[in-house]
Amino acid sequence: MEDIKIKKLLWMFPIVFLLHDVEEILTVEKFILPLPFQVTEEEFTLAFSLLWVIVTVGCLVTAANKRFLGMAPSSFLMLMVGGIFLANGIGHVLQGIFFQRYVPGLITAVIFLIPFCVYSIRVLLLNKMIKGKQIPLYIMLGFILQTPFAFTALLIAKYLLS
Repeated sequence: MEDIKIKKLLWMFPIVFLLHDVEEILTVEKFILPLPFQVTEEEFTLAFSLLWVIVTVGCLVTAANKRFLGMAPSSFLMLMVGGIFLANGIGHVLQGIFFQRYVPGLITAVIFLIPFCVYSIRVLLLNKMIKGKQIPLYIMLGFILQTPFAFTALLIAKYLLS
């Protein structure tokens, strides 16, 4: 993985992730949904921080062209950015449409997250690090994995803050 664009994407990913989640942190308590549990700003911030540290460590490791969680750098980037992160952005847009109003994270999902993900997928395709037929699989995995990752992080945050 010598391509400088791939390394730049790995360095940019935690920044885009941070921008997106700051919007969510600032608006999550004001957004009321009939959920079986409530999430405070403090709990959400800690949960985000846990996920952000894992993602940032993964980006640092893969930028050094090493495997992270058993994944090659291109697989890590594609799963995180082209799968989970893109699915998260699409989810925000779909939630906004469904609720017919603003949902936490919607603005940065449209302005930063989705364009960053699409550009990252394009770079991976142009560098022949992934094949086009893999993209739907990664996005499907992203939709499946994002909820348990976020929920687990929230449970850990709730436990640590109780």
